[in-house]
Amino acid sequence: MFLFPRRQQISSNINKLLRGIFIMTNGEKKYLVSSKFEPVLGPVDAHKYLSNLSMLSEGLIKEDETFIGYIPEYSVVPSFERTVAPYILKRIVRALKEGKAINIQYQSMSRPSPVWRWISPHAFAFDGFRWHIRAYCELVSDFKDFILGRILDAQNVKASKVNPANDYNWNQFVTLKIAAHPDLTPDQRKIIEKEYNMIDGVAQLEVRVAFIYYVLLRFGFENHESLIVSKNKDAILLNYGEIEEYIR
Repeated sequence: MFLFPRRQQISSNINKLLRGIFIMTNGEKKYLVSSKFEPVLGPVDAHKYLSNLSMLSEGLIKEDETFIGYIPEYSVVPSFERTVAPYILKRIVRALKEGKAINIQYQSMSRPSPVWRWISPHAFAFDGFRWHIRAYCELVSDFKDFILGRILDAQNVKASKVNPANDYNWNQFVTLKIAAHPDLTPDQRKIIEKEYNMIDGVAQLEVRVAFIYYVLLRFGFENHESLIVSKNKDAILLNYGEIEEYIR
């Protein structure tokens, strides 16, 4: 006859198996993880945890849709919502999917009034604040970024012979090299090097040429002169000379 183990024996076996990994609390009768615990299904990811908090703040997910466990009190600095007409987005997505050109009415900051122009979209781009559509513009005969919120209308479509592979600034990548600001104290430099995950005092970030302007703007460098009096007091850009030709 098969005899099932007693409850005490099962508990003893579990304690042996989990010894040093989980700690049994006598008062609350539950197991708590110790410092020796290591997840089996995946590594602990701080970025994923904090990203989930951000998504919760924006209402993109609900608390029961996360796997981050404890959810503390949190808040995210708000930003202005950039309005994009759904019908315009839908038409642009369809034109992009079908490889066609679409006629849009666009208000640029370099022109006093909106202008109709044919564009051949091939990608979406996010600069950290606004969404853009990357497209070839027949009006200027070049590839450009168009802020979605500044497209007032989108109408007819037509066949396009534009090859996205010819968009050099989109397909070409460069590396930005960043170091701790020289005016910091040794201890301050150490923490900045840790924060930016620097190796031998340098952090490298590979970006599309088309994104250099946005990255430098967010980082605190707007032009050559600002490298001397930088808005960023934590770090400096080391290789401005290598990317200067791409700065618009």
